Amino acid sequence: MPRSLRGCSVGETVLTTERLILRRFRDEDLPHWLKHMNTPEIRAHLGGVRSAEEVAAQIQRANTNWSNSTGGYLTVIRRADGEFLGECGCGALTSEAAPDEMRGELETGWQLRADRWGHGYATEAARALLGLVFSQLGPSLIYSQTSEANWRSWRVMERLGMERMAHLDYDDPLYPPEENPTKVYRLTRDEWERRAG
Repeated sequence: MPRSLRGCSVGETVLTTERLILRRFRDEDLPHWLKHMNTPEIRAHLGGVRSAEEVAAQIQRANTNWSNSTGGYLTVIRRADGEFLGECGCGALTSEAAPDEMRGELETGWQLRADRWGHGYATEAARALLGLVFSQLGPSLIYSQTSEANWRSWRVMERLGMERMAHLDYDDPLYPPEENPTKVYRLTRDEWERRAG
């Protein structure tokens, strides 16, 4: 069962699981991001590789935006050896292309380094994060979305028990044709509690 800590300061742990630590971003995470996360393989479905300055700005936004009332994104670390694995978190869905009923709602997402795919880390991190979101932030539902081509990500959504919402799929002009339409999943708090209970 994940453990959550309220009132976290920069760099402190927010969640732990059997194998993982989810914590606030630190300045020393930047080299790991540039080496493992800002690669063609990881960024294939996310708009491509970015500059070091863009990555640093993203980390700063994540560090500034995490709160126990609005969520945010967290660094995922392996407990056994402290190895950097990626990120997992949630935030307001802001895409102007998304259907009206989705905009402003919470969405969850994750990115893990490619050489650690296939070990269940994304599912473990996301499951713990969802437990925290539903228990502390109190939304009635949370969305997740990706492209049809990003099968690893939507398979995690299915393992988490998220429901496919095909009628909400939409084309996002910020992504190339091969990454459209955006494929939408949803999990309600009632369904999460039913599965967890």
